[in-house]
Amino acid sequence: QIKAVLKQDPELILKSPSHPGPLAELDFWSSKASNLNAIYNQLQSDRVRRVLRFLDRAKSTYNAPFAKLCTEVFRARAEANDNNRFLKPLRPWLEELENMSSFEGLTTCFRPIIHLILLVWKGSAYYNTPSRLVVLLREICNCLIRQACGYVNGTLIFEMIEADEARKAEDMLRTLLRVFGAFKSTYWDYKAKALTEVPENPWRIQNNAIFVRLDAFL
Repeated sequence: QIKAVLKQDPELILKSPSHPGPLAELDFWSSKASNLNAIYNQLQSDRVRRVLRFLDRAKSTYNAPFAKLCTEVFRARAEANDNNRFLKPLRPWLEELENMSSFEGLTTCFRPIIHLILLVWKGSAYYNTPSRLVVLLREICNCLIRQACGYVNGTLIFEMIEADEARKAEDMLRTLLRVFGAFKSTYWDYKAKALTEVPENPWRIQNNAIFVRLDAFL
């Protein structure tokens, strides 16, 4: 059970056919931190300490593997708690992004969200690697695609065309392109900021790694 918790990886969640949004990332680290804190407390209990002392005195072959497992738990717990703490300020903005009823209004969330992500990148001891950033941004793209499908979809477009409202359909598609373009522009602005503000660890990530599904949708 301990090894199962240690092997949990948000990249596996990203590969889900349900295409999770960014709140899944925050929920993942919150859950993992809670689980590892509980495991850590158990490992610190008097009962476990007595078992370890017995294994040590008996020079048991189980002693070294168990000590290694404890070390892995301590390291993973530190990472999970740090990630959970730094990602928390993003929750209200991501909730607004996922629940906003106005598609055009999504643009008001882009700069605060990417700004906070840069602050996390600069301050966190763990959430400052390309793999972490790619997962979170791709989940944000999933959210934008879901919102776009609720705003305008193929069925609605053809219904408007049949009702001689092709111009309205065109306007909605232009709005969609404008909103997605605003998100990309905001990301590129902060990618440039990361280069100047964190020169030792800039956002060296291929655009395709982040926008692959968003571009396919476009």
